[in-house]
Amino acid sequence: MIVPLVYAVAVLTPAGQRIEDAALGGVRESDLFSSDTALNVISVPVILLLVVVIAAVGLARRRLAVGLGAGVVVLASAATSTLVKRIAERPEIAQSTTPNSFPSGHATIALAALFAVLMVTPRRFRPVVAIVGAAYAVFVANQTVVYGWHRVSDIIGACAIALFWVGAVRAFGPRVDRGARGDRDGHRGPRRLVTWVLLVATGVTFLVGVAALVYGVSSGAHDHGAILVAGRMASSASVLAVVTIVWIADGMHHAARTDPEALPGR
Repeated sequence: MIVPLVYAVAVLTPAGQRIEDAALGGVRESDLFSSDTALNVISVPVILLLVVVIAAVGLARRRLAVGLGAGVVVLASAATSTLVKRIAERPEIAQSTTPNSFPSGHATIALAALFAVLMVTPRRFRPVVAIVGAAYAVFVANQTVVYGWHRVSDIIGACAIALFWVGAVRAFGPRVDRGARGDRDGHRGPRRLVTWVLLVATGVTFLVGVAALVYGVSSGAHDHGAILVAGRMASSASVLAVVTIVWIADGMHHAARTDPEALPGR
């Protein structure tokens, strides 16, 4: 429901297009990051290599089914993003010269990759993976907006697609967490810390975006620079919100510490 709703409001209405294009109007050469390496990393060969590595990790942990399920998250998310971009055309109803870009393939892959890696990572190591992966996904989303490649709706659409597929695989696919094989949580402190970091980061980013938007539209003539900042913050907040949802849901699948006496062969 999220993807068609965002598409209908932001892409199919003149007001939605004008608001998002106002942010693109603030893009300046001086604002660009010095390197686009983070974006160039996301390519078809890298995606395929990632899927192979994820499956291999699953096999090494004697959870090939989980590794294959994680691979499905990446491949299905990428395929869905490509399909939607081809069928969800952008009508030119607001004098925009920027081509269709809904949803963002880069943001979709960055998020799907994070969720897939979390699935095959032992629970005690997931806090580190979550923070590093979330930072990378936010950077990718932010960079695509700064470069003028994507609008906020593109990022929100990407978030919805990645969230859908990780939810579907975790709901109907192989069981990710199995206490019987010692998939221990480790200390609960790091998991709680990551939860609070994600919640605070999402809230602060959202508030900064709202403040920038209010400033941008209340200063007489629209301040495109401020609106661009609002777009960047909205994109970042969308990514952080989805990562937070997945992280909290992952914490609900608690795997108790393994009793050594209960292991087979003892």
